[in-house]
Amino acid sequence: IRRGLLSRGEDRERTKTKMPAYSIRGINVDFPFEAYPSQITYMDRVIESLQNKCHALLESPTGTGKTLCLLCATLAWRKSLGSFSTRKDRNNDSDPQMSQSGGYPTIVYASRTHSQLRQVIKELKRCSYRPKMLVLGSREQLCVNEEVNSLRGKALSNACHYLCKKRGKRQCNHFNRVPDYLKNNSHIGDEPVDIEDLVNIGKGSGPCPYYITREVHKDVDILFTPYNYLISNAYRKHLKVDWNSSVLIFDEAHNLEGICADSASFDLPSFHLSACITEAQECVELASARRGSLNDGSTNPENFAILKGLLLKLQELISKVPIPKRDEGFTKPGPYIYELLETLNITHETAPKLIVTVEEATVLLDEEKQRTGTNTGSKLEIIVDMLKLIFRENGSSHADVYRVHIQEHEQNPTDIVKGKVSRTLSWWCFNPGITMQDIAKKGVGTIILTSGTLSPMDSLAQELKLDFPIRLENPHVISSNQLWAGVVSAGPSGCVLNSSYRNRDVPEYKQELGNAIVNFSRVVPDGLLVFFPSYYLMDRCIAFWKDGSHRNSMTIWERICKLKKPVIEPKDSSLFPAAMLDFSKKLQDRSISGAVFFAVCRGKVSEGLDFADGAGRAVVITGLPYARVTDPKIKLKREFLDEQSQVSDVKRSTILSGSMWYSQEAARAVNQAIGRVIRHRHDYGAIIFCDDRFEQPSQQSKISLWIRPYVKCYPRYGEVISDLARFFRIERSNFPASLVTEQEYDIVSTLLPKVSTKDAPTPTAGISNVKNAGFARNEVSRVEALPAANRASPSEFVKWKGLTILQRKSKMPRIVKGEGMQACSSVKAKLVEISDEETPVERTTCEVVDLECDKQTCETASSINCFNTMGLVKKRKIPEGQGSGASSSVLKEKGSGGGGGDKKEASASAFLSQVKEKLNAEEYNKFIGYIQALKKKEIKLASVMESIVQLFCGKERDNLRMGFKDFVPVKYRSAYEECMKTTKRDAL
Repeated sequence: IRRGLLSRGEDRERTKTKMPAYSIRGINVDFPFEAYPSQITYMDRVIESLQNKCHALLESPTGTGKTLCLLCATLAWRKSLGSFSTRKDRNNDSDPQMSQSGGYPTIVYASRTHSQLRQVIKELKRCSYRPKMLVLGSREQLCVNEEVNSLRGKALSNACHYLCKKRGKRQCNHFNRVPDYLKNNSHIGDEPVDIEDLVNIGKGSGPCPYYITREVHKDVDILFTPYNYLISNAYRKHLKVDWNSSVLIFDEAHNLEGICADSASFDLPSFHLSACITEAQECVELASARRGSLNDGSTNPENFAILKGLLLKLQELISKVPIPKRDEGFTKPGPYIYELLETLNITHETAPKLIVTVEEATVLLDEEKQRTGTNTGSKLEIIVDMLKLIFRENGSSHADVYRVHIQEHEQNPTDIVKGKVSRTLSWWCFNPGITMQDIAKKGVGTIILTSGTLSPMDSLAQELKLDFPIRLENPHVISSNQLWAGVVSAGPSGCVLNSSYRNRDVPEYKQELGNAIVNFSRVVPDGLLVFFPSYYLMDRCIAFWKDGSHRNSMTIWERICKLKKPVIEPKDSSLFPAAMLDFSKKLQDRSISGAVFFAVCRGKVSEGLDFADGAGRAVVITGLPYARVTDPKIKLKREFLDEQSQVSDVKRSTILSGSMWYSQEAARAVNQAIGRVIRHRHDYGAIIFCDDRFEQPSQQSKISLWIRPYVKCYPRYGEVISDLARFFRIERSNFPASLVTEQEYDIVSTLLPKVSTKDAPTPTAGISNVKNAGFARNEVSRVEALPAANRASPSEFVKWKGLTILQRKSKMPRIVKGEGMQACSSVKAKLVEISDEETPVERTTCEVVDLECDKQTCETASSINCFNTMGLVKKRKIPEGQGSGASSSVLKEKGSGGGGGDKKEASASAFLSQVKEKLNAEEYNKFIGYIQALKKKEIKLASVMESIVQLFCGKERDNLRMGFKDFVPVKYRSAYEECMKTTKRDAL
């Protein structure tokens, strides 16, 4: 790889005024920052797979810039083939690498959720590349018709179809405006747009965002979409993408095989089947009523009567299947589903007609529900999805990788009275590769799977049944001192920590684990994440810790709560946002040393959430999250893989057996959970494995490659606590090391005090907003622990890390920071010189940090802002009359006379008012975010100037660009002016 920087500096400054460029495999890649070696390696693998039209598995830890690298490398390769343009323009290009349809390869970028895609599009905005792009969304996300957008699922789809048919008085005006809008706005997608941007286009009397995307996505260079648009055959059919030589990217792909298998499977519980029968009868009645009163013969009630009869017979067949052992259920090979349905005369020949009848029934029901104002969806949709899965276009050969399973459940009292049996008919796919092979057969050039936790990769590749010749397990960009990882095999009293099935319910184990977590809560600052293998074990342990019957002293739970406020991950996903908000609030509570989140591997906390900085200083893994071995689906999956390994021609050592899959699934869940701890280059934290099985080399080999070198096994618990305490003590002392310069800091100190709390992004927008609170609080507690100054000798100071601690009666110490020290407070406080009889201070310019104020004084005094050295804002009150006995005067800022400081503050206030007026809410929050990032020392001023100039683009914002220059230090003004010139040229 040849590195060709457009601009270089003496130090490793991440952002340049001009973007660095790298020549990788002959492709010039523009990158917003000076790339780390691991980032260059990642981009190299991406380009290699694209050039060779082969598939790749790329693992790179969270915080290494994976998404940005992926976008820059892919778009640079695409640009090397030809300029970004519409498909019509591409047809004029005769490049040999163009696909058969005449266009260049289309890039389809998929992630699991729209919130993840939102982050990807934010990264796209940071790139220099501007391809034609679009993000796809469902009607639920894009519909702006207030008449129907409260509906969900097929009900909304059917209502939308009805209003767009242009029959009768009820029509969708948003839909009717789409053609004219597209005719006059061909530029849509030339700049990055998100779901929210599209919805804003359609609000009021605008065009329909959903149908805009339906049209525009045909002619884009890169298409952003949720997984289901690619994985689901039904959704995939509606995509007008030229698949030949296209590039498919699956981001956050650590659970892709599970998603593929689930999308190709179905479960039909008896209560759903009963609801379908009820709906079929309702359709009979509705169709009969329409035929009689409205003379409407479009729907035949006889068809719905036949549908009801078939569903009743299916219910009867399922109830009569013999199940000798309820725990094991009834299992048959996949093709048995055709035998079962053939008894109902449902075959490949009759299934299409039945599907049409069921779809007509769902439309009829939705129209009736819309008329009556009922928003519930139709259960008959399940039957449609089930039949389409079974009777696929390419016959029944796929059934060999399925298993039919009927499971009997415990009956509720109502079913017992009615004599019903509660059962579920399942058709489970055990080869997720079916979906990926279907996609690959369309002529796709490259499929890239990437995530922070893909390993173990062998099992993933075998599950997806694709060849992945290019693989990468990238190291992290952090330094070795930023991560502590240890295996804790025994607790405080020497009892072995092991959460296996045999040991997990033993009282001694739960007692030992609880005591260990109490000690971790004492040592780990801020946020602590504790992951259990299952909800069952988490519930049992917490119940045991709360039980005070076995001890007279405080319970384990009370001891934990005394150190950190607890939050427990709820099983009900609808309650999860409230739990996250609760955790965020508890982290900010300065009356205690942080919060602890008790969660479950494979739960929502372990999947893709950002616990950056203080929100997640340590992760505790309490055991290996093996799935329940008696679960019928797990049991059948293991049997299926064992059968496949017996007939495979591949070497036995490389074949994925049932036991290997079982073990590797648990390992992948662990890797996903421990990925919460290090979220960016300057983050630090600890990974604590509280299970002696992690001492085994076979288990450690399954841990993500970048973590393995750090893992140390501790035979004695005491060593763990002492090492952890030392680690956090050192890291906390190193935390302020990456400080901005005084000149850069000046812009923060001038502007940020004018921003009210309500203007700043809320903590719910990202846990990282609370990262510094706990750290500062812990520093305060360490100051408290210092020996008191000798009050008989008031002239003595306590020295601590270069700071002067002044003791005062009935108050916390205040810290005096000398002029020579570099400022690192949240906002540059007014410099105050204080002297009184008890605490003389040398008369030099100093910064006073008041860690506690006298409550009574505060209530009656006028206030000024005062800040501690770790960035935690405190209110400092100065009595109005102070000055006779104990003189206090506000010193002027350097280089300013008279009221210069006041004028500068007034100017900042006026400028911020203009910014808020000219920018929308999202843009204003971005601007505040940039200033706050400078405050937190996360980035340097040079890194953010270009982004701010871009934010202030447009004639109506020229005054903002020029006004902001007044707050840029003289040292950086020439660079800022160059940024403005470059942006202006680009705009032309």
